[in-house]
Amino acid sequence: MKKALMTFLHWLGLPFVLLSLGLAVLRLPKKARKYKRDRDAYFAVDRYKCVYRVIKKLLYVKHVKVEVKGLKNVPKKPVLFIANHKSQLDAIVLIKALFEHEGLPYFSLLAKQELKKRKYVCAAMELIDTIFIDRDNIRSNFEAFENQKKAMQDGRSVIIFPEGHRYYSDQFGEFKVASLKVVYQNYAPVVPLVIYGTSGLLDKDKSNVNHKKHVYIEVLDMIKHNDFAITKDEQVVNKLQSSMQQKYNELKKLAQEKKPVFDKE
Repeated sequence: MKKALMTFLHWLGLPFVLLSLGLAVLRLPKKARKYKRDRDAYFAVDRYKCVYRVIKKLLYVKHVKVEVKGLKNVPKKPVLFIANHKSQLDAIVLIKALFEHEGLPYFSLLAKQELKKRKYVCAAMELIDTIFIDRDNIRSNFEAFENQKKAMQDGRSVIIFPEGHRYYSDQFGEFKVASLKVVYQNYAPVVPLVIYGTSGLLDKDKSNVNHKKHVYIEVLDMIKHNDFAITKDEQVVNKLQSSMQQKYNELKKLAQEKKPVFDKE
C-alpha cells in the first residue's frame, strides 16, 4: 500500500518537476558563459548548488534513488576519487552524493572532450570546473594533468574514471596507471568509489518506467600517499581494480537477491 502511494505521489508531482527541470536546464548555458567571462561572477556554492538542483530533478524524473555508504570516512581535504564507469549516470550520482555530504571540499570531474559538443551537459560541467581531456592528444593529456594538480592545490578533490570510458558488462575495464599520477604531485590520498545500478538508466528502454530504481555507491578503504612510496604503480592499480571489482560483484549479488544492500549508517 505504501509503495503504491509513493508511486502515485511520484507521478502526481512529475509534470511540475519536469517543467522546473526544463527551465533550470535552459538557464545553464547563460550562467556558464557568465562564469567563463568572469570567474568571480558566482560563489562556488551557488554554481554547485545550481547543478545539484538540476541533477536532483533529473533523478526524480528517472525515479532513481541513490544510496551511499562510507562517505563519513572520507577526509575533509582534497582527495582523488576513483570510480568505475558503466553509464552516463555515474558522474550524475557522484555529484549528488558528494555535494550532499557536509564538510567535503568541492570537486572537479575529469571528462572526455566530446562532452563539450552537448550544449547543456557542457554548461553544467563547466559550472563545476570540469577538466576536459582528449585522451588521443598528448598536449591535452598534459594540460589535463596540470589542471588536476591545480584543482587539488586550490582545495578541490578530483573525480576520475580510470577505465577511460564506459564498460557495459559487469567486468571492469583495465585501470590506467597514469590515472594515479596526480596523487604523487599533491601527496593526496586515493578514495575508491564503487557504483552499482546505473547501467541502462539513461537509455530508451521504458519497460521499468513505473519502478523505482536504486543506485548504490560504496566507499572503500582509502589508500594513503605513503602507501605509494613502497608499492609499484602497477601493483597499486591492480589492487584497486581487484578490490573494486569484488565489491561491485557483492553489491550486484545482494541487489539481485533483493536483500538489503546497505545497513543504515
